[in-house]
Amino acid sequence: MVVTSYIMALMGFSNSIVSIALRFGLLVALGAILGLSGCSSDKAKRFTWTLQSQATEGSLDFVELERMADEVYSMSGGRLRIQAVPGGTITNGPDIFSAVAERRVEMGNGWPNWWSEQHPAWAVMNAGPFDFMNLDASMMFFYAGGGVELANELANAEGVIWRPAWWSGMEFGLLSKERISGLDDLQGKRVRIGPGLPGEVFAEAAGARAVPLVPQDIRPSLEQGLLDAVEWTTARGVLDLDLHDISPHAIVPAIWQPSVLADFLINEEAYQELPKDLQAILESAMKSYALTTTLKSKVADFEAMEALLSGGVSIESWSEEDIERWRSANEKILSDYVERDAFMRRLLEEKRAFKRRHADYYEYFESYE
Repeated sequence: MVVTSYIMALMGFSNSIVSIALRFGLLVALGAILGLSGCSSDKAKRFTWTLQSQATEGSLDFVELERMADEVYSMSGGRLRIQAVPGGTITNGPDIFSAVAERRVEMGNGWPNWWSEQHPAWAVMNAGPFDFMNLDASMMFFYAGGGVELANELANAEGVIWRPAWWSGMEFGLLSKERISGLDDLQGKRVRIGPGLPGEVFAEAAGARAVPLVPQDIRPSLEQGLLDAVEWTTARGVLDLDLHDISPHAIVPAIWQPSVLADFLINEEAYQELPKDLQAILESAMKSYALTTTLKSKVADFEAMEALLSGGVSIESWSEEDIERWRSANEKILSDYVERDAFMRRLLEEKRAFKRRHADYYEYFESYE
């Protein structure tokens, strides 16, 4: 207004219709200038985030996390920098969820069943025994079948936004120093396995003790004789941790997690502070990470399996009798779960309904070879 009056005075305008029109035009122009200045300031603001992963440094999924962070930095013109750190750098295991919720870090990356302390339904958010048997079914359920929305019913209540990270698919199985030919050989053994539903079903089926160690503690525990057997993701994951040279006997597959997925956790307050274009860049980058890491990890598994076999690892499979024992143990544990919580019951019902539709459809399109 002061600027306008000064210009009007210099130009000798009176309070005529013309002067009012000019005054209005100058105000509009000034408002536009101020608006552009605010927009420019918003565009210039820079954000630095920390992403605490549960993955070990050098693993394929962590290398891809670093690549994702580089791509976000480039796409945002340097306005959003994400520093991915491997497991144990700031925190690890189940505390990653709390760290994100409390904004000790802006993002986390782990596995849904590790968040079971927050709510027991996280134990069945991931692929439990006899859940989705193909990773494509799980991917469709979460991206197009309402799975992401269900997960966010749990996460948003804690100030966290949830997104899928990547799918390792059917996990490898068990590795041990001594030969394991079936469930009876595991009675009373100490076995590293993930927390929540996988570990509970395993303990029920095998009569073994489930020990939920984070990745960097697995090999040292094997070397010190604190574990009798171990499960760890896929064939490539086994090579990443060099488990095969001290545990050359395997029994496959990992019935406890047939289409397991990793996840991203994002502090909701930090996310809302981002301008809309940076939110869009982050969302796009996470989807790109999920697709490329899933596909690259499966191809890497082909090569890793060949390396394990050529390296002398002996591989056996569960018997039909063992699989039925797994099935009975799973139903017993799940019946306890659904009795405890209405949300968990709804989650399982929706997953099972989607699995039935998936199976019905693919009855007509199975392999003909």
